Amino acid sequence: MTARHRLDPDIGYWAERWDPAGRVHPLYYTTHPNHRWVNVTTLAMLYAAYPLYLVGGYRLALLLPMLGSVLAALAARALARRVGRGSGGGWGAFWIVGLASPIAIYALDFWEHSLGVAAMAWAAVLLLDLVEGRRGSLAALAAGGLFGVAATLRNEAFVYGFVAVGLACVALLVRRRVAFSVAAGALASAGLCVPLLLNAAMERATMGDPARLHRAASTASGAGALAGRRLEEALLNAVAITPLQETGSYLVGAVLVLLLAFLAVRASRPGAGAGPVPAAVGVLVLYVLRFDVGLGFVPSLVATTPVAVVGLTLGWSSPPARYLLATGLAALPLVWATQFQGGAAAQWGGRYLLVSGLLFAVVGVVALEHLRPWARAAAVGFAVLVTAFGLAWTATRTHGVAREGAVLAGRPEPVLVSRIGHLARENGAFYRRHRWLTAPSDADQAFAVRVLERAGITRFGLVDLEGNGPHRPPPGWRTVGTDRVDFLSGFKLSVTTFQMA
Repeated sequence: MTARHRLDPDIGYWAERWDPAGRVHPLYYTTHPNHRWVNVTTLAMLYAAYPLYLVGGYRLALLLPMLGSVLAALAARALARRVGRGSGGGWGAFWIVGLASPIAIYALDFWEHSLGVAAMAWAAVLLLDLVEGRRGSLAALAAGGLFGVAATLRNEAFVYGFVAVGLACVALLVRRRVAFSVAAGALASAGLCVPLLLNAAMERATMGDPARLHRAASTASGAGALAGRRLEEALLNAVAITPLQETGSYLVGAVLVLLLAFLAVRASRPGAGAGPVPAAVGVLVLYVLRFDVGLGFVPSLVATTPVAVVGLTLGWSSPPARYLLATGLAALPLVWATQFQGGAAAQWGGRYLLVSGLLFAVVGVVALEHLRPWARAAAVGFAVLVTAFGLAWTATRTHGVAREGAVLAGRPEPVLVSRIGHLARENGAFYRRHRWLTAPSDADQAFAVRVLERAGITRFGLVDLEGNGPHRPPPGWRTVGTDRVDFLSGFKLSVTTFQMA
């Protein structure tokens, strides 16, 4: 967009003539609507960031996700004040959610997650006021509108909107406000539709296709498919302490949950003595063991938001808290049934579950008042510790990708073929400095070679993780040499150069 000086998200494709379907397009998940090549999930955020990017580049554009995290933290404060009935917890929730939860991580990359979470969290504030009689029917309309705004950014907003509005209507029915419940549901639905229709109109005008609605429909249509894999990813996002889809990671995460819950229960009882201390020590040991493995993702909600366990364990005493906890819990299976698959390990704190994590954390911060002072400090300390680890990983990963991207952009081969699906996407800042093809499978690689041959390319580099090779030359080609490139902590890339024989 900056290069062409227009709001057209078409990223082009240098090999379109020989690969019109885009099978090996450099950027994974690129779609081809109306003769454009598009690889964005939300235009709204791109257009909002465009003037910032023109003035100050990527760093200034980061003001948007940072703003989202601040707004999410303010919503956490508002919710905590309602759960705690105005006493304490408000600013505590603000600081813990803003600086000691996954929301802090998602402020530091140009993702739409923080803004989506902020919109949904403020919608929860309005719905809670609606249920408790502090606001009228317009609050339902505004809450639906906020969920609609979030849905232009994040698909899970449909799930959280359905659950939060549904539970609010049920609560009104229980209080015998039948007509108001029906009206609230209708107004929330109307509010949801307005931003979605406006966004669809914008997408049609700029790229001829309502991509966001298509993406949501595709996600919904795949709900429940590959149930075994979805269960694995649900366990990973719920409790795993490492990004490994294996029993050991789940078991360690489950032990962490049990120790945190035990600590919360025992430390909330008078005269508990030193009983909770071993649990606190056990939690610290598990975190230290995880950190000792090396920098990397912690993909589960619980491991990255330990205060959430306090809320789930002790926070059921008041109606506002029960509403928030029920909303967060009821959404989980629906999100797991519909979330995109394949990326659960490479994320911090379960990025599809961030709203549940925020709701649990808010209730947890209020419930901290029931703990003994040292246990309260320990719970907050665990949250700060794991978030600091995440910030260190974010910095290391960002700089590692930048260095690797610059090295690959300067390679002498006219084309690089990546066996790593998302590598060229990670190197988006260098997209036009080198020609790429992305071919994760053997069949895709063979197809990519045919594209190169048709394009008259006689030399290319095959990029893969070190250890996945050696790669044999394609028929009619010979191996020239292999180089190694530093990638992330503990990982290197191999670049094998092939020359047409």
